[in-house]
Formats: sequence, structure tokens, C-alpha cells
Amino acid sequence: SPLCLEAKSDSDDISQTQAPGRSAARNIVAAAALASAVTFSPVLDGPANAYDPSDYASETVTAAVTSLKEAQGDASKSFQAFEEIAAIIAEGKGIGGSVNYNGVQLERGYIADEDTTIYNPGLTLLTESEKDRLVEALVKSRKAGLEKNAWSKDNELGFTELKSKLDPLFMWELRGYLKILPFYGAAVYLATFFVQQNLRQVFPAAYIIGAVAVFLPIVGLIAAGP
Repeated sequence: SPLCLEAKSDSDDISQTQAPGRSAARNIVAAAALASAVTFSPVLDGPANAYDPSDYASETVTAAVTSLKEAQGDASKSFQAFEEIAAIIAEGKGIGGSVNYNGVQLERGYIADEDTTIYNPGLTLLTESEKDRLVEALVKSRKAGLEKNAWSKDNELGFTELKSKLDPLFMWELRGYLKILPFYGAAVYLATFFVQQNLRQVFPAAYIIGAVAVFLPIVGLIAAGP
């Protein structure tokens, strides 16, 4: 009957009116859930944190760190300490035997099924904690050398070479940023989501700005160096 059709039409209008509201509510809940998940993610306990002093470190690595500390402010002694670390990386010196022209006295190491005993086998034998210790000692040595004006071109070249092998992903430079990234990333996401829901005409620009806001600090920190 006409009355029933009119009632049905009114009901459909109400449903259509409520649908966007329900959709927006679902989106807000999803955004909040994602932000919470990111904020409390395990990233906070990941590689952004410094090593724990109680972590295992071989006597060779401990001795190398001590040598770097004692040589701070002395360009020549610092370079000698760099050479010791280079030997650890290139030969596995003191952490698994050594490589020489008479043969290999070393437990063989593999990365992605590739034999690495002929180049930098020490990297496969060093733990991540040991690498962190060495990187920290290298950075402190460089800082002390620059402050005391006792840092040569050879020191800088040696530092750069060792740092690139021990920390190829620039985790030292990014460690602070990675600690706040979950919170910062969640805030940027929520701001971008708000624009998407309320100012759709400027959302493309907001999306680009949000991406730049997250990734530009990474580029800047890597460019600035340790």
C-alpha cells in the first residue's frame, strides 16, 4: 500500500543517513587500534636500544674496546686500535681462529648459503651485541679525537670503513629516532587520517607531507653522521 511504501522509503532514508556515521565510527576505531598497536609495538625493544652491558662479549672484543678507550685523543694509537678491529673483521682474529696463506684455521661461516671465509669472516662470528660495543667505542674515539684536534685523515678513513662494516644500516645514527618513531608515526597517521575524513580535497597533499615528516628525519640523521 502507499503507506507501507512511504514507511519503507523513510526507513531507507534513515539507514542511508546513519551509514556514513557508522562508517566513520568504524574508521576511527580502526585508526585508534592501529595507532595503539604501533605505539606499543616491540620496536621499542628492538635494535634502537643500546646493548645490555650484561650481554656476552668475547675477551678479544672487550680488549679492542679497552684499547680504543685508552687511545682516545691519540691519533696514532687510535689508528692502531682500528687495525686490531679490522683484523677481527677480516680474519676473525681472536674470535674463531685466523685466516692465513697456510690455510684456514677457522670454523667456516655462511651468509645466505654463501661461503664467507675468504672475506670478513669475523662479521659472521661477532654477535650483534659485540658489534654494538665496537661501534659505540669507535664513535666515542672519533668524538674524543675531534675534540682534542687529534684526528687525522687516516683516522677518518679507518673509522668510516669499520663503521660501514659493523653498522651498515646506520642503526647508531637512528637509534634515538627509532625509539620515538612508534609514537611520532602514530601521531602523523592520526593527523593524516583526520584530514582524510574531514578535508578530503587536501588529503593528497597531507599524505605527502605525512610521508616526508616520517622519512625526512631518517635521511637527515644519516647525512649528519654519528
